[in-house]
Parts: sequence; C-alpha cells; structure tokens
Amino acid sequence: MKFDFTLTPCQQALAEANLSVIDKVISRYIHVNEGICGLGRDDLYQEGAMALCKAAATYDGVSAQFGTYATTVIRNHLLNHCKSVNASQRNLPALSLDAGGSEDDRPPPCPEPSVPDEVDELLGRLDVADFLADCKRRYSGVARLGVEALEWKVKGLSGADIAQLYGAKPNQVGAWISRATQKIRKDVVEDRLPHL
Repeated sequence: MKFDFTLTPCQQALAEANLSVIDKVISRYIHVNEGICGLGRDDLYQEGAMALCKAAATYDGVSAQFGTYATTVIRNHLLNHCKSVNASQRNLPALSLDAGGSEDDRPPPCPEPSVPDEVDELLGRLDVADFLADCKRRYSGVARLGVEALEWKVKGLSGADIAQLYGAKPNQVGAWISRATQKIRKDVVEDRLPHL
C-alpha cells in the first residue's frame, strides 16, 4: 500500500485508539501462515497498521463509526495483500530437495503431527470413493451436499466449478464441505463409521 499523506495529530490519535481493530480483523477474517513470507502474524499486523492509518486519514466522521469503517478498510486491504502474496508464491520455481546440495544446506524434515487426525487415518485405509459413497448414504441436507462436493473435489473439480454445477456460490460449497467434515469427524469419534 502506497501512502502519499501525513496523519494529523487528531487522525494519529484516532488510529492509536483503535489498534485493537487490527487483531480483531486478523483473527476473524485472515488465515495466518507463518511458513509463507508475508502471511505471518507480524507481517499481517504491519499491513493492518498501514491500512488503519489510511482509514484514519480518509474517515469522514459521518457515514459510520470509525471502528466499523476501519474494520472494512483493514479487511479489504489484508485480503488484497493475501491475494498478492499467494499470486507471487505461484510464480516461484519449484526445486526438489533431492536436487543437489549438501546435507547441511537442506532444511530439517518436517515432523509428523503428534496427534493423528482420525479422519485422515481412516481415509488412508479406505478407498476414498467408497468411503464418501457410504457417507452420502448416511447423511442428508447440508452434510450430504458437502460429501457430494468432496466427491467432485476428488475427481479434480475446483470449488468454483462445483458451485457452478449446483448454481451456488463458492463460499456455500466451502460451508457444505466444512459441515460434512465436521460430521465425519464426529462420527469417527463416536464410532458410527467403520474402522478397519
């Protein structure tokens, strides 16, 4: 974000009084990923602080309360920032860890999670298509739609493609999938789904 302005003392005080809005926006709307440069908590907070300053500089004092206005400005800026970071990540060349270099130059291997996810473990043991077909027979409503969406994802369709098939919005498809995975996890824990 480029800034071509200087905050007045009143605008600076307004921004300083609303620093907590940055944390609220990050925790509510943004997925922090410390493994990607630009998406770590500190990077996102810094970007949010710049957006807060822009909000203070452009606030008219009439249309909404400052906290509401600042939330919108910060959220929009951070979403654009995340899109920009993700786009730049796609353009990075891929390099295999096996492509030369000494052992000292290689990063340490990522440790396996200490608590295995029962759903991931079960999916590893079952044929995914059969497992999802079984879940589809058991579930109804939004959970069934989520299972159907998962079946399409396994076949290689994107969330946008699935949304177009159902005449829905992509975020609805994401909500269906989320509901289905919650139900699958619950059923695995309660032993409603078969363990092999």
